[in-house]
Amino acid sequence: MYKYFPPERFHVLTDCLVRFSQRQVFEDGFELRPEVARFGNEEEMRRFMEVDPVLQRHPPALKEAVIRHVLNDPEREARLIQQTQGWLTGPDEFAVFSLTENAASDRMWDVYAGHGRGFVIAFDTTLQAFRMLCQGGRLGKVEYTDAPIPSFLSTYGVDTFFRKRTRYQFEAEWRIIRRLARFSPTQVLRPQLGLPIYRAPFDPACIQAILIARECAIEWELRNFVAIDCRYQHVKLCSV
Repeated sequence: MYKYFPPERFHVLTDCLVRFSQRQVFEDGFELRPEVARFGNEEEMRRFMEVDPVLQRHPPALKEAVIRHVLNDPEREARLIQQTQGWLTGPDEFAVFSLTENAASDRMWDVYAGHGRGFVIAFDTTLQAFRMLCQGGRLGKVEYTDAPIPSFLSTYGVDTFFRKRTRYQFEAEWRIIRRLARFSPTQVLRPQLGLPIYRAPFDPACIQAILIARECAIEWELRNFVAIDCRYQHVKLCSV
């Protein structure tokens, strides 16, 4: 797996820390909160009312009337979906570390590596050392689709965190999802302005290579660093 960095992120190698990004950092407002086609069918809503601690206290006739009202009024169902998604705290309780399976994407070099002026870290995901990044989280491949989730009640869950719209298909992304609460206080920077910055350590032993393009602005710094830092002496610096 590969991670693209602009040149100013050279400190990632010296600090051995990478950022896990909150939903609000991403360009797409649907990150971790994809579109939903339906709130649920009749049976799904009935089961939901039977387990919800508030709704289960209502008389059966009232619950059935609510179900019919939602199913027969598309505008009401749309508002219900919007309200329910607004109440969800789950999407804001997780952060993402994005990787890609594509090390030769001109667009990725352009967008995420400072127009080729940066570098790419190649992680060997087969090594035990890589598991430090996955610890307390979940690694998965991103599915690209413009289709909304069929039903909020039956299909909305952690798997929806691994969905993106097809306009981002060029990223060929894999991602690690980790709950913010799993980060220790020492791993969180709290600037005066903006969101907290969540950082996770990685073991340099899991880095296989560092890739640079012809336009790399920090080639000398990278070559010198790999040559003198004992943590990276196994790492190849490769021109692509």
